[in-house]
Amino acid sequence: MDNVVGTGPAAAPGAAGAGEKTDESRRYFVRPVTAFGVTLVCYVALQVVAAVFMMFLGFGYALLPSYILAVVGPILLITREHSPSVGKTLRLLPVKAAPMVFTLGASFSFILLQYHVAGLLEKTFPMPTWIEDFLLDMTRIRTLTEGLRVVSGVVLAAAVAEELLFRGFLQGSLEHRRGRWFAIILTSLLFAVLHDPWRLVPVFFIGVLLGYLASRGGSIYYSMVAHAVTNGTSVAGLNMFALETNAEFSMPVALIPVMALVFAVSILGFVRTVGAPGPRQSREPAGPPEPGK
Repeated sequence: MDNVVGTGPAAAPGAAGAGEKTDESRRYFVRPVTAFGVTLVCYVALQVVAAVFMMFLGFGYALLPSYILAVVGPILLITREHSPSVGKTLRLLPVKAAPMVFTLGASFSFILLQYHVAGLLEKTFPMPTWIEDFLLDMTRIRTLTEGLRVVSGVVLAAAVAEELLFRGFLQGSLEHRRGRWFAIILTSLLFAVLHDPWRLVPVFFIGVLLGYLASRGGSIYYSMVAHAVTNGTSVAGLNMFALETNAEFSMPVALIPVMALVFAVSILGFVRTVGAPGPRQSREPAGPPEPGK
């Protein structure tokens, strides 16, 4: 598996020397400023399109078509127009079974730890009641139909669309120009601000985890699965605690070091099984080897 977009034998030919930028290399990624602007426009469009669909379909069925029309469709079209390889640019690349198992462990343990952090922050920066009520209504599951609606929209569609937008499109462009950690941190900050300003810190670190899994693993399928796990765990927690008992989930203190250990082991396992890291996201797509080499 090619762990770095734009490298490997399938990458575009015609690499230039060090410091030179070819037309072919520019075709793989839009400029970071453009990627940043497109991300903001898509996210604003998502809110508008979802509001329109809610008027006709109701909230339960608005998320899935909204993500397709406002995020997935535009990002795929823009990338297809700009890049000779949508898969390599957006990191829609094959994954390995073992790292995926460790991804499940890392994301599940991490979201439980983040619940503890969010609970502490809630005491200092309480979320407005109307937003809490909206989130509860969005994730409420009382029937099979509601369950299918929440899973398809909140858990799956959100994970796929937002990873394409943030970790595939935006982070890929930033990483191509500025390197892995600059891209992860800036993308995670925007991800947190747009998602939940009242829980900025925990959402930011969730974004860092998702960004690292996508970058280090060389595929956003890792971050898609992790994103779905975090959303699914949140939905389950809301339905098991807040909706039934009007109380927030609070992880026993004794479980905190256990979850921290599970997270550490999962990350180490992911790094060891995903393979050796590639070079920093290349500024130039690598060309074929020269004759005789």
